[in-house]
Amino acid sequence: MSVALLVWKARRRMMKKDQEIKADLPCGCGGRGEAPGQSTRRILQMDPCAPEQNQPLFPLSSIPIIREDAITLQPRGEDEGLQLPSPTATSTATASSGNRPATDYPPKFVVTETISKGYYKGLPSRPPLIATTRPGPFEVPTGPAAYFPLKHLRVLGDHPLAKVWDEGLAVDLCRGLNAMSVKWTSLDAIRIVTAGESSSPAIIWIGVDFNSLTFEEGSVIAYKCRPIVDGYGISNYHVEIRESRVRKLSGCNFLEPVPFSDPTFTAREPFTATLGIPVAAMNRSSQGTGGFFISAGGDDPSIYLVTARHVVLPAKEGNQPFVRKNNSQPRTDIVVLSDSGFNEKIVAIDEEIKEQQSKIIDAMERYEMVKDADDSRSVKESQAANHGLQHAREVLEGLSDLHHEIAAHWSTKTDRIFGELVWSPPITLSTKSGEFTLDFAVIKIDPGKLNRGNYRGNCINIGDKYTRYQFLGKVYSNGTSPTSFKFPPDRLAVLQGQVPEDCVFQSPMLDSNGDQCLVVFKNGAKTGITIGKANNAASFIRCCLDGEFVESREWPVVPYDNHSGTFSEGGDSGSCVADAFGRIGGIITGGTDSLTYVTPISSIMKALHGDRRFKYAHLNPVLA
Repeated sequence: MSVALLVWKARRRMMKKDQEIKADLPCGCGGRGEAPGQSTRRILQMDPCAPEQNQPLFPLSSIPIIREDAITLQPRGEDEGLQLPSPTATSTATASSGNRPATDYPPKFVVTETISKGYYKGLPSRPPLIATTRPGPFEVPTGPAAYFPLKHLRVLGDHPLAKVWDEGLAVDLCRGLNAMSVKWTSLDAIRIVTAGESSSPAIIWIGVDFNSLTFEEGSVIAYKCRPIVDGYGISNYHVEIRESRVRKLSGCNFLEPVPFSDPTFTAREPFTATLGIPVAAMNRSSQGTGGFFISAGGDDPSIYLVTARHVVLPAKEGNQPFVRKNNSQPRTDIVVLSDSGFNEKIVAIDEEIKEQQSKIIDAMERYEMVKDADDSRSVKESQAANHGLQHAREVLEGLSDLHHEIAAHWSTKTDRIFGELVWSPPITLSTKSGEFTLDFAVIKIDPGKLNRGNYRGNCINIGDKYTRYQFLGKVYSNGTSPTSFKFPPDRLAVLQGQVPEDCVFQSPMLDSNGDQCLVVFKNGAKTGITIGKANNAASFIRCCLDGEFVESREWPVVPYDNHSGTFSEGGDSGSCVADAFGRIGGIITGGTDSLTYVTPISSIMKALHGDRRFKYAHLNPVLA
């Protein structure tokens, strides 16, 4: 479907809505451009891209800036039989119906190399800007104190774009980009605010493959998207294109959690059964993160762990359903930590041991300097040095014992096997409203690996990255937002229930900027505990797998603020994302340079309940 046809259909939809309003009839959403009953849901191995879909419909250099009063179209395919208005009739109808008049877009501004590198200063990955529809020119900072202003991401919030994004606009944009043969990777609706500004226009943020567009081509593409958006009656927005890739964020009984005061509290966390377990398939070198525990229900006493499929099943093995029904089939063993991940943890403990040894030397030297003095200051210094010496020795002893235990019992992959892969549906992608990427697998925990000493159910170890004050300050950033989160003294946040499907994009919470969002947190194998904000508008991704172009809808999470860094990185796939109400929100399946994409728990549970084995699955597994 051509871009011009999408524009005309969007404007036709607006005119139809206007007529319905005048007739005092409810508006229909319409405008998806799909035949009745047609589904956009696909399985990866189905519906390969036709060769002609990969060929440009016309040279990028010949793409004009579309003006709404200059569209002439010929109906084809699903639009045959429609009466297309002439340019004059279209302009007249638009003016008389009270819709937006024909738009004269500002002259194209073409990004320069300098602006491209500095435009997104402040964002965690600082992606290169390719194009923007913001009116130019931009002044490049000069002088000895020259710098680009800092920018940071915000959720879309209360913007008219949020109401129409999932009602056809996002899908129309996807089709428009495909029609122009753009190698796009992601499509987001967010805000990007410059430091010092209280608000900003909405940004339709398009990610494209690296080196796939010149600045001139990107500018043309950005302006070609505007008529599609304008056709929905949206204003106060800009289209921006950046280079970005959607990446998959993949990398003995469990140890018992210990009190927060224990010197090994942080070092032993990866070896415990709290959510955030670093997991890997026995035959793979990369690792991801275990998501959350489930019970199959019924008479099945086993406890299962859900993670992302791409963490434990390599793409080269195909996208067929994985089912292990009985012991006659070979096992796919799952281990705690890949070999490289295990070595990193051992090195980290070794470094901490060396740090404590250095502290012991420092404390002893401080004590020797003042041990014979009897003035009050020297006495206090002697006492402080002695206290520091005792504490460092306790920490050193605890870490040394932990190092010995892990080296003796966890050093080989065979030692670290804790379960087997038993079921995983094919990865499926969908752009339908209410559906998301499904990329998950179910691991059966081996008998005896969990016991009453090490198992705490679905709980996240918040760790020592944030103090109580810092963590609660982020959760309660807006005093008017309702939340039931209570900071756990033992740092183990027990999760209860799941984020309802209707709360994914309709959160009762507000952030410090007054924007609607849902505060979320996770513990990932790569980045540990991070806090972010779930956007109130879906994102869309496009990637090429085995020669097939596939698109899907995602639940995006943006960084909490300009200083917190990205919500996740490679190795965090599968991580359980929880919300500020202590509910399970879903699992991480991928992300871009700036955003993280999550599959909501409601979609995962629906898929589980659709399988006979997990028909009665629930989120409250208990030990038999």
